[in-house]
Amino acid sequence: MSTPRRPSVLNRALSTPPMSPNSPRSTAVNTPSKQQIDPAPSRLTPPTSPRHLRSSSHLSDITTSPPPVASQLQTHPVDLKSRYGHLQPIQTDMLTCTTATQHSSTPRALECPFNIEILKDERGRDAYFGTGAWSIVYKATTHAKQRHTPPTSRSSRTITPPHSPMLMTPVLVAVKKPTRRDAADILKSEANTLRYLHTVAESERFIVPFYGVINTSTLILGAIPYSLEEHIRRCAFLSITQQGLTSTSTEPIIGSTSSWLTLAQKLTTALAWLHMEAGVVHGDIKPGNILLSPNPPSTSFPYTPILADFSSSQLLSTATAPNPPLTPNTLSAVTREFTAPELLSSAVLRDPNSAATRATDVFSLAVTLLVAATGQLLVYPGSVFQRQAMATQGWGVLGFVRNGEGGMRVPRAGVVERVCEGAVKKDPAARIGVRAWVSLVEEAMAQEDGTGRL
Repeated sequence: MSTPRRPSVLNRALSTPPMSPNSPRSTAVNTPSKQQIDPAPSRLTPPTSPRHLRSSSHLSDITTSPPPVASQLQTHPVDLKSRYGHLQPIQTDMLTCTTATQHSSTPRALECPFNIEILKDERGRDAYFGTGAWSIVYKATTHAKQRHTPPTSRSSRTITPPHSPMLMTPVLVAVKKPTRRDAADILKSEANTLRYLHTVAESERFIVPFYGVINTSTLILGAIPYSLEEHIRRCAFLSITQQGLTSTSTEPIIGSTSSWLTLAQKLTTALAWLHMEAGVVHGDIKPGNILLSPNPPSTSFPYTPILADFSSSQLLSTATAPNPPLTPNTLSAVTREFTAPELLSSAVLRDPNSAATRATDVFSLAVTLLVAATGQLLVYPGSVFQRQAMATQGWGVLGFVRNGEGGMRVPRAGVVERVCEGAVKKDPAARIGVRAWVSLVEEAMAQEDGTGRL
């Protein structure tokens, strides 16, 4: 009796028809359950729905995100033109300080791009330009920093953009360092203000060059060694040596009426730029804080005045920065004779939120121009206490200086009085605006007959 042959496995497999996708047997036998299909969540699991994909519409987020791994790539078509344009930005708490400062209305000061070395005087001590209430300004030379560029592959070098052009490294700089512990924050604020100001158009015409900071509170500035204060002192000395103490000249101490008007025009234009274009109040305008950069000697006033020392400055409120950060109250360190009288009351000096305004800047610049006419850097005549008392009634400064030494240079109804009287009114709101002040000075220049008389 023959034994029936069992069918070959190969033949049985080849003779089996393909299973239907809808076959219950196929689902039960060859397809695992849903729980078996969906493994435990892992980092390599692609999203189940495009709405779960987190993306960003910010280019900085896109370029800094790590590239996706192969298992994260979607196989269905994606509209590349709208993939990043219509999805909401990633919401995350992982914000760094750098990201936060990018949206700040006032840019943070950058690190100085070169090394500095303090110069020595003839006695071997650190040489300096001058000192103030918060700081000392040293003279220093510069040295280029050594750059260490890590090796890169040839392919990466071909797509690396060129370095941004660097400013020429100056030979001599001014190094402003705090002299008190509480001055560090004030100089940090000044550095941030200077960094912001140099983002405003035409800043190089009106404010001191700024190269960055060292240790966050040491400022590296352009070295302009000659100030308006030194110029007035020099002119006053020359006037005494050439004309004697009994001079009855009615010309401004710095030269002719044309020279004084040119200085007034340049300074009022600088203040108008600072207030109206940059949106900043200086807070401490005086001859010592105005530097003089040489011009060709053919001009009537052979210098360009440059505003310096922004340690008391304030950023004005704007639509983009409705609540700008306040600089700490520095009114206790200002020079009283050049300060508007409304800032000299004890209540204002004690208030930590007190700050200078546009109107107080206008007043201070007017007193500065008066001093450029009289040659009296103390502004008012008399003792220290008398001068301070007069300063608290500064709206009468024209009469006070007219009764002091050099008062003949500010005659009644003269050019100096006409230019300054609207800027020293008692009511700050009644003082002339900076743009109207520029126009007034230019009209006076046009009316000047060239004789040099007031």
